[in-house]
Amino acid sequence: MNCKKIFLLIFIAINLVIFNFSLALTIAPAKVEFNVNPGEEIRFSIYTRNDGEASTELYSIVKGFTEDEGGTKIWIEDAPEREWVKIPEKVFAPPGEMIEVPVVINIPKDAPPGGHFLAIGFGTLPEKREGTGVAIGVNVLSLVYINVSGNRIDKISISEFNAKKVYFGFPVKFAYKIKNEGNTYVRPTGDIEISNVFGRLVANLKVNERELQILPRKEKVLENEWTNNFAFGPYKAKFNIYYGLNQSQNLTFDYWFFMFPIKIILIILVLIIFVFFILPRLIKKYNEYIIRKALKQTNNNK
Repeated sequence: MNCKKIFLLIFIAINLVIFNFSLALTIAPAKVEFNVNPGEEIRFSIYTRNDGEASTELYSIVKGFTEDEGGTKIWIEDAPEREWVKIPEKVFAPPGEMIEVPVVINIPKDAPPGGHFLAIGFGTLPEKREGTGVAIGVNVLSLVYINVSGNRIDKISISEFNAKKVYFGFPVKFAYKIKNEGNTYVRPTGDIEISNVFGRLVANLKVNERELQILPRKEKVLENEWTNNFAFGPYKAKFNIYYGLNQSQNLTFDYWFFMFPIKIILIILVLIIFVFFILPRLIKKYNEYIIRKALKQTNNNK
């Protein structure tokens, strides 16, 4: 390894330490949502704070995003929606001061209906830097979800469902993958009603408790689990999932499963065997012993 490479590695390490301890940013809100018509204008504010120890200039960042199946954000640097956004190129940020930054988003009259997704925020370095020098910075982003009216399509399906048919104990786990087949994002809500064979409701689980969004043509796995002290026999889980504009659409289905708590059943069987088979014999032997002892004492007294 030559001297230049060694110097470069040392330089990067020193800068990482310095920036990790001296630069930190906060942004709010973390997420905003808008339902708009083509040609409308969106106005709102983003608040950012320099949590470092020294004043600095913050540079605006605008990019699109999508998600992978696990929900990890994938940034799209050349998203066409970037051209809709007007935001100051840079702001001066004294340490510890919350700064309000106005944002304007102009929705084109010919904007495609459905979902559009932007990440707007600030960084300690400009988005594009000329040259090949080493650059280390801190970025914070606010996620902007925009639904443009028009030929909006809200449609979801269950592309995968994982659960057991027989459970030998708690917890009972459900994992189901929801596929967004529409052209805008959805945030599924609802509940899972668990009833016994007599129709009595024994549990109610909340669907998508973390309020995760699912982007168009993407899938996301949601999970629920039910715990209780005891359950035996067949049970029905009724899924009531709501989505779409004002959560006006729904997807429902039932799933039957059987609870067979083998540990508790084995304990009960052991107790039954003891009470009805072993205990009577022990009592009989004890009574025989008492009788023999009494007879022996009687014979000794004669």
